[in-house]
Amino acid sequence: MRWHWPLLVRPPVPKPGEPGAFGTRRKHDTHTGVDLYCAEGSKVIAVEAGRIVRIEPFTGDTAGSPWWLRTWVVLVEGDSGVVAYGELDDPSVETGALLNAGDGVGCVTRVLAHDKGRPLTMLHLELYTSGTLTPAWWRDARPPNLLDPTPFLLEAL
Repeated sequence: MRWHWPLLVRPPVPKPGEPGAFGTRRKHDTHTGVDLYCAEGSKVIAVEAGRIVRIEPFTGDTAGSPWWLRTWVVLVEGDSGVVAYGELDDPSVETGALLNAGDGVGCVTRVLAHDKGRPLTMLHLELYTSGTLTPAWWRDARPPNLLDPTPFLLEAL
């Protein structure tokens, strides 16, 4: 399956061990996706055709992580599984809508409340097996439905 690039800009895909890379061990968790650092307001586009299966708070008070600013996640089920587009402003799409590859999903918004010496805005992209309806936050064990989106992103470059 060939993906389209998920942003109009093409930031680098983080390498293993870098803060935004999939599976990087952090202070309180292991990173569940890939962070593509970009400017606030960057347009996010669908990597492949699919149906929006869920839209929900991703970070901030309503998502149980008040140390981050409020952002949203849009889950789209397609041929590769369920792609989670996280750290978006209020999404411009609705649950149940069909998307073509390249259709707009939303725009990136600032997630980090405090400058930690790295970008404050990013598209956080996760990939899950088909049927997943909510992203998983985990500490030490990899959920069986979580997949690494890195190979798909590298191929899309």
